[in-house]
Amino acid sequence: MDKQAILCVDDEQDILDSLYDTFMGVYDVKTAVNGVEALNILQENEIAVVISDQRMPIMTGAMLLQEVTKVKPRCKKVLLTGYSDIDAAVDAINKGAVNKYVQKPWDEHELIETVGHLVKMYNADEFMHKMLEDSKKIKTKIDSWKYQADLLEQFIDSCHMGICVVDASENILSVNKTGLRLLKYVSIDAIKDKKMDTIFQITAEKRQMFRELYEKGTFYQMLDVKQADGNVSGMQASLTYVTDEKGVKQLRGILFN
Repeated sequence: MDKQAILCVDDEQDILDSLYDTFMGVYDVKTAVNGVEALNILQENEIAVVISDQRMPIMTGAMLLQEVTKVKPRCKKVLLTGYSDIDAAVDAINKGAVNKYVQKPWDEHELIETVGHLVKMYNADEFMHKMLEDSKKIKTKIDSWKYQADLLEQFIDSCHMGICVVDASENILSVNKTGLRLLKYVSIDAIKDKKMDTIFQITAEKRQMFRELYEKGTFYQMLDVKQADGNVSGMQASLTYVTDEKGVKQLRGILFN
């Protein structure tokens, strides 16, 4: 796996060299000599932790890390301070611009542990952020699917022909309002999950005929339909097929009137 990147910022090259040598075995260490250069690197790279000295020309470390928070809010920040800079470091922490300050000269083991802990925090934050973003995308898709399904249901219910939808086993899934009226049923509950042929009396010969007519583009033929009161009525009907992943056409619906 690629090493995670950290960014070290200091206007003194020997300090940068020391930080680079400390972390190069574990991380992809980027370096910058001032705040402007650091922000440019941050824009172009995925940085887990920024380590910055406080005393730098143009932009102090605290000012830089405040900008880092604006640009990459989940990036973690360490401020290196001298004894006289403690107040500035505490102020930066209180403002949420710094996760940790380390006094110079630093203890190498303590700094390594600090950065390792912050990298773990960054990874946890990134994971949670990705989970939230994925959840939002999934919700958006579900909302879109539900909207489209609702539109389809409204269209089917507004249709002036009876529509019966069946599953792969030819069990009845749904019948629109017109279809229920033609079949003389008050609600779908009475026939849902029943075999299609308990209502639509399609013999093997009739099924073959409908299939051949469907292939030719001629759809409607007479079909005997058993209604709720037991009467059998002849209705104009058409069978609708859907091609599955194997290229096989399967019956999925009946239009009738």
